[in-house]
Amino acid sequence: MKAIILERLHADHHRYAALLCILDRQLHIAACDELPDYRLLARLCHYLTRQPEEWHHPVEEVLFARLAGCHAQSAELLAVLTEEHRRITRDGNALEATFRRQADDMPEDELDFGRLNLARAFSELYHHHLHSENRHIYPLIERCIPAAELDEMSPHIPLSRPAEGSPGFLTLYRQIADHHTGLRLGHGEQADFCPLCEARPAPSS
Repeated sequence: MKAIILERLHADHHRYAALLCILDRQLHIAACDELPDYRLLARLCHYLTRQPEEWHHPVEEVLFARLAGCHAQSAELLAVLTEEHRRITRDGNALEATFRRQADDMPEDELDFGRLNLARAFSELYHHHLHSENRHIYPLIERCIPAAELDEMSPHIPLSRPAEGSPGFLTLYRQIADHHTGLRLGHGEQADFCPLCEARPAPSS
């Protein structure tokens, strides 16, 4: 049975990947010379930046330190991932501010190419970061740190308030689910499903 901390970390990654997919779809809309939803982009960047800093990254860094002590070969990758935590926070905060200004001051203007590329770079880094942890680090943690030891950490790490129950996430979820926002691709096209709320396009009559 998987340790509860790892279950929570994996659940977070699944949620982040879903939100990144919706962010990527909004950036595709912008690349099609259409107007993305700037307030949605700001809220996506807010959640993808602030929630990991509140719980996810601090927990990972405790586990990274423990893993480095028993698996020295992972030290270089762990250092890279820790630096990526800082970059995700820095770039996500900057993008959130950018999209909020755009929503407030220039909601009818297309997203300029420079900001679009910055947002794409943020998404690419985030996707790569999740892949590295899922593919390489989490399996090492499971293999090298006994599940009983991981479970013993739980009383010292707050697990009682899951991220998906936070008011900020519920607002973001409703914004996406109520209007099927996660399906939008640009040029009037829709995706086959929403990765967050699992909505699907209405059948054509």
